[in-house]
Amino acid sequence: MIKKLLIKLFNKLKLHNKFLIMYVFCVIIPLFITDAVIVRAIYDREYNSKVYQLENIANLYISSMKNTFEYSARMARAFSGNHELYRFLDAEYETPYLYFEEYYQFINNSFFKSVMQTRTDKITIYVDNPTISYGSYFKSMQEAKSSEWYRRYEEMGSNASLLVYFDDTVDPRLEKQQKIIYVQKMNKYSSSYEKIIKIEIDNTILRNQLIDISDEFPMFVCNDDYVVFARYGEGVKSINPQKLQKDYKIGVHQEFSYLGTTLDVYLFSDNLSVYAIFLENYWIIVIMIIVTLMLPVIIMNLIEQSLASRIKKLEKAFSGKKEDKFLPIERIDGDDEISQLMLNYNNIVSINNDLINKLYKDKLKEQANALSRKNAELLALQSQINPHFLFNSLESIRMHSILKGEEQTAEMVEKLAVMTRQNVEWGNDLVTIKKEAESIEAYLYLQSYRFGDRLSFDIDVEPDCEMYLIPKLTLVTFVENACVHGIESKSSAGWIFVRVYKKENDIFMEIEDTGGGMSDEEVSDLSENINNVSIDMIKGKKHVGILNACLRIKMHTDNQVKFFIESEVGVGMSVTIRVPANKLKRQS
Repeated sequence: MIKKLLIKLFNKLKLHNKFLIMYVFCVIIPLFITDAVIVRAIYDREYNSKVYQLENIANLYISSMKNTFEYSARMARAFSGNHELYRFLDAEYETPYLYFEEYYQFINNSFFKSVMQTRTDKITIYVDNPTISYGSYFKSMQEAKSSEWYRRYEEMGSNASLLVYFDDTVDPRLEKQQKIIYVQKMNKYSSSYEKIIKIEIDNTILRNQLIDISDEFPMFVCNDDYVVFARYGEGVKSINPQKLQKDYKIGVHQEFSYLGTTLDVYLFSDNLSVYAIFLENYWIIVIMIIVTLMLPVIIMNLIEQSLASRIKKLEKAFSGKKEDKFLPIERIDGDDEISQLMLNYNNIVSINNDLINKLYKDKLKEQANALSRKNAELLALQSQINPHFLFNSLESIRMHSILKGEEQTAEMVEKLAVMTRQNVEWGNDLVTIKKEAESIEAYLYLQSYRFGDRLSFDIDVEPDCEMYLIPKLTLVTFVENACVHGIESKSSAGWIFVRVYKKENDIFMEIEDTGGGMSDEEVSDLSENINNVSIDMIKGKKHVGILNACLRIKMHTDNQVKFFIESEVGVGMSVTIRVPANKLKRQS
């Protein structure tokens, strides 16, 4: 039953896939299984050897640290059992002079000085004898009780303790912040004063001792989360052992306790010599690849070509095309099922190419129509710009001529010519901001004849912004709106300000007037229309000139422009146009 199902399945596969399955299941998979077993055995052997090596080094680290700590303990016990030292510390001195005389005699005639000079560890004895003048060797018990190490010592509740902690109260530039301290009470002999000895172990020397044992692997000695010593991790205060275990291939952890303090030793390695073993026997691997991979591939490839060359030819024909047309098979050999497939392919190619040609031509025609509609819409936008600002200007000229004669008519006409010269040339819809500013100045100059002292204006364009190109009448339209709907609606004098400047990577164009202003509802409606403006919206809308200008600059900047409108009735109105500078071309 299973055999029949497999045969049915194989009958549905191409010859190439059948050979591929045979090669995978009969060559590749058995080879991979065999190699994986060999590689795993070598890897496990090397891994266990490396773990054993790391464990031995960790034990040596522990032994070295334990010897150092025990040496400090023996030293403390020697001080604690010295009767002469007790006598010196218990004596009561009438004057500081008597104390220093006794101090120098004790130091020079006892083992104390030689021990202090030969030890790199810092040894300090704390005593509460008030007649002693405290110095580098002897200090007040009160000073000890106010320190962090003494608080930790008291918490441990033992006569002798090893303290390991990070002291962040000291200046790291002057003193090591890692602290390893052996503390023991001096109570071997009865005494009227409390005494305690503190030996601050030189952790630099201890660290060098550990590195001398082995400097090959990353090493961390920790107390809880605090890093006491580290190799390849200097400056690290804490580690995450689980994360380090993931970062390195091998890691070991040893733990030991001494006088109530537990230290954890971590060693890591990612260097396995299994790769070196493979390199040493590379010729065996080469022969294995040739025999188990290349030779079967060559033989089965020859068999496949003898049986499936026409199928590959058919497959190549299906997968390749040139100049948007599938090419028919030029030569068909034989009259079997494969040949019939080739003939059917040629029939499909013929039908497919006919359909492609028809669809391609229809698509080109549709794109051409869309492009024509787009150009027509742009031309309609240009021709639809509201010209009533020009009529207002001409009306100003007419009124001036009637009231005062013809003396200044020529000057007004000249200003009008400046305005209209660039705007009637529709070959190019773009103009520099500098030219636009000149048109604004001419327009406002003409309007000043109409409004007289009621109109004042100021135009400020940064030099860096003058040569950027914008659609014609973009700013003039807003200025015209400010003049007619702002200044004209207000009986008192007013100002119009035009500012163009660059801030960071954006061009800002501001038009501000001190005219009649707009209500919040009108501002909201205008903002809604500007943000959603389209060609159909412009027809019959109020503020058609502004909407037209907004639509054109939106189209010019790929809709990357932003408009901000602020207005208050009786105070004025401000319009800010913000455009990314990279969306505007610059005239050289």
